[in-house]
Amino acid sequence: MTFEQMEQEAGDLMLKGFHCGQAVLCVGLKKLGIEDKNLVKSQASMGGGIASTGGPCGAFTGGVVCIGRVFGRITPEDPDDRRMWKASYEFYKRFQQEIGKEAGGSVHCGDLARVDWKNREQVAAHYGGPGRARCAGFTGKAAAILGEVLEKYVTEEDIKKGI
Repeated sequence: MTFEQMEQEAGDLMLKGFHCGQAVLCVGLKKLGIEDKNLVKSQASMGGGIASTGGPCGAFTGGVVCIGRVFGRITPEDPDDRRMWKASYEFYKRFQQEIGKEAGGSVHCGDLARVDWKNREQVAAHYGGPGRARCAGFTGKAAAILGEVLEKYVTEEDIKKGI
Protein backbone atom coordinates (compact mmCIF):
# COMPACT_ATOMS: atom_id res chain seq x y z
CA MET A 1 0.00 0.00 0.00
CA THR A 2 1.57 3.29 -1.10
CA PHE A 3 1.55 6.45 0.99
CA GLU A 4 -0.79 8.03 -1.54
CA GLN A 5 -3.20 5.10 -1.24
CA MET A 6 -3.07 5.36 2.55
CA GLU A 7 -3.81 9.07 2.35
CA GLN A 8 -6.76 8.56 0.01
CA GLU A 9 -8.24 5.62 1.91
CA ALA A 10 -7.99 7.25 5.33
CA GLY A 11 -9.68 10.43 4.09
CA ASP A 12 -12.40 8.36 2.42
CA LEU A 13 -12.98 6.28 5.56
CA MET A 14 -13.44 9.45 7.58
CA LEU A 15 -15.89 10.89 5.08
CA LYS A 16 -17.81 7.58 5.18
CA GLY A 17 -18.26 7.79 8.95
CA PHE A 18 -15.14 6.71 10.82
CA HIS A 19 -13.64 9.15 13.27
CA CYS A 20 -10.26 10.42 12.12
CA GLY A 21 -8.28 8.23 14.52
CA GLN A 22 -10.13 5.11 13.45
CA ALA A 23 -9.38 5.89 9.82
CA VAL A 24 -5.65 6.42 10.40
CA LEU A 25 -5.35 3.34 12.62
CA CYS A 26 -7.33 1.16 10.21
CA VAL A 27 -5.17 2.12 7.24
CA GLY A 28 -1.94 1.73 9.23
CA LEU A 29 -2.93 -1.76 10.34
CA LYS A 30 -3.97 -2.64 6.78
CA LYS A 31 -0.54 -1.59 5.49
CA LEU A 32 1.00 -4.05 7.93
CA GLY A 33 -1.44 -6.87 7.16
CA ILE A 34 -2.96 -6.73 10.64
CA GLU A 35 -6.66 -7.04 11.31
CA ASP A 36 -7.64 -5.83 14.77
CA LYS A 37 -11.27 -4.70 14.71
CA ASN A 38 -11.46 -4.20 18.46
CA LEU A 39 -8.44 -1.91 18.45
CA VAL A 40 -10.04 0.15 15.65
CA LYS A 41 -13.28 0.22 17.65
CA SER A 42 -11.42 1.42 20.76
CA GLN A 43 -10.13 4.45 18.85
CA ALA A 44 -13.68 5.81 18.40
CA SER A 45 -13.65 7.80 21.62
CA MET A 46 -10.67 9.83 20.42
CA GLY A 47 -12.88 11.76 17.97
CA GLY A 48 -13.04 15.49 18.54
CA GLY A 49 -9.72 15.41 20.35
CA ILE A 50 -10.17 12.71 23.01
CA ALA A 51 -13.83 12.57 24.01
CA SER A 52 -14.69 15.73 22.07
CA THR A 53 -12.59 17.91 24.37
CA GLY A 54 -10.55 19.47 21.56
CA GLY A 55 -7.46 17.76 22.98
CA PRO A 56 -4.95 15.73 20.95
CA CYS A 57 -6.27 15.11 17.43
CA GLY A 58 -7.69 11.64 16.82
CA ALA A 59 -5.67 11.32 13.61
CA PHE A 60 -2.58 11.86 15.75
CA THR A 61 -3.63 9.41 18.45
CA GLY A 62 -4.62 6.83 15.82
CA GLY A 63 -1.10 6.91 14.42
CA VAL A 64 0.52 6.64 17.83
CA VAL A 65 -1.77 3.76 18.78
CA CYS A 66 -0.81 1.95 15.55
CA ILE A 67 2.88 2.36 16.39
CA GLY A 68 2.22 1.10 19.92
CA ARG A 69 0.32 -1.89 18.52
CA VAL A 70 3.41 -2.82 16.52
CA PHE A 71 6.16 -2.18 19.06
CA GLY A 72 4.47 -2.17 22.48
CA ARG A 73 4.91 -4.78 25.17
CA ILE A 74 2.33 -7.45 25.89
CA THR A 75 3.24 -8.20 29.50
CA PRO A 76 4.72 -5.99 32.22
CA GLU A 77 7.89 -8.07 32.10
CA ASP A 78 8.48 -7.52 28.39
CA PRO A 79 11.04 -4.87 27.48
CA ASP A 80 10.03 -1.87 25.41
CA ASP A 81 11.10 -2.03 21.80
CA ARG A 82 13.14 1.15 21.51
CA ARG A 83 11.79 1.69 18.01
CA MET A 84 8.41 2.50 19.55
CA TRP A 85 9.78 5.69 21.08
CA LYS A 86 11.72 6.69 17.99
CA ALA A 87 8.82 6.02 15.62
CA SER A 88 6.27 7.73 17.87
CA TYR A 89 8.45 10.80 18.26
CA GLU A 90 9.09 11.02 14.54
CA PHE A 91 5.36 10.69 13.84
CA TYR A 92 4.64 13.41 16.43
CA LYS A 93 7.21 15.85 15.04
CA ARG A 94 6.08 15.33 11.45
CA PHE A 95 2.41 15.67 12.41
CA GLN A 96 3.22 18.85 14.30
CA GLN A 97 5.27 20.33 11.45
CA GLU A 98 3.20 19.23 8.45
CA ILE A 99 -0.37 19.22 9.75
CA GLY A 100 -0.17 21.49 12.77
CA LYS A 101 1.84 24.24 11.07
CA GLU A 102 -1.28 26.36 10.37
CA ALA A 103 -2.21 26.09 14.05
CA GLY A 104 1.17 27.15 15.40
CA GLY A 105 2.47 23.58 15.62
CA SER A 106 -0.48 22.33 17.65
CA VAL A 107 -1.54 18.69 17.53
CA HIS A 108 -4.86 19.52 19.24
CA CYS A 109 -8.10 18.91 17.42
CA GLY A 110 -9.75 22.14 18.52
CA ASP A 111 -6.87 24.16 17.08
CA LEU A 112 -6.65 22.16 13.85
CA ALA A 113 -10.38 21.86 13.17
CA ARG A 114 -11.07 25.36 14.49
CA VAL A 115 -14.10 24.13 16.38
CA ASP A 116 -15.23 23.90 19.99
CA TRP A 117 -16.78 20.43 20.06
CA LYS A 118 -19.01 21.38 23.00
CA ASN A 119 -20.59 24.23 21.01
CA ARG A 120 -23.46 22.78 18.97
CA GLU A 121 -23.52 25.67 16.50
CA GLN A 122 -19.81 25.36 15.77
CA VAL A 123 -20.14 21.59 15.35
CA ALA A 124 -23.09 22.01 12.96
CA ALA A 125 -21.13 24.60 10.97
CA HIS A 126 -18.13 22.27 10.86
CA TYR A 127 -20.13 19.36 9.47
CA GLY A 128 -22.30 21.55 7.25
CA GLY A 129 -19.38 23.49 5.79
CA PRO A 130 -15.84 22.80 4.67
CA GLY A 131 -14.65 21.62 8.09
CA ARG A 132 -15.29 17.92 7.58
CA ALA A 133 -13.42 17.84 4.27
CA ARG A 134 -10.57 19.82 5.83
CA CYS A 135 -10.28 17.26 8.63
CA ALA A 136 -10.43 14.43 6.10
CA GLY A 137 -7.41 16.05 4.45
CA PHE A 138 -5.56 16.11 7.79
CA THR A 139 -6.57 12.50 8.35
CA GLY A 140 -5.23 11.44 4.99
CA LYS A 141 -1.98 13.31 5.49
CA ALA A 142 -1.57 11.71 8.95
CA ALA A 143 -2.04 8.27 7.39
CA ALA A 144 0.61 9.00 4.75
CA ILE A 145 3.05 10.19 7.44
CA LEU A 146 2.29 7.04 9.45
CA GLY A 147 2.99 4.91 6.39
CA GLU A 148 6.39 6.53 5.93
CA VAL A 149 7.26 6.08 9.60
CA LEU A 150 6.14 2.43 9.56
CA GLU A 151 8.25 1.71 6.47
CA LYS A 152 11.26 3.24 8.19
CA TYR A 153 10.96 1.25 11.44
CA VAL A 154 9.09 -1.99 10.70
CA THR A 155 11.22 -4.69 9.12
CA GLU A 156 10.30 -7.63 6.93
CA GLU A 157 11.34 -9.85 9.83
CA ASP A 158 8.80 -8.09 12.08
CA ILE A 159 6.06 -8.79 9.57
CA LYS A 160 7.12 -12.44 9.17
CA LYS A 161 7.00 -12.82 12.96
CA GLY A 162 3.43 -11.57 12.90
CA ILE A 163 3.77 -8.25 14.64
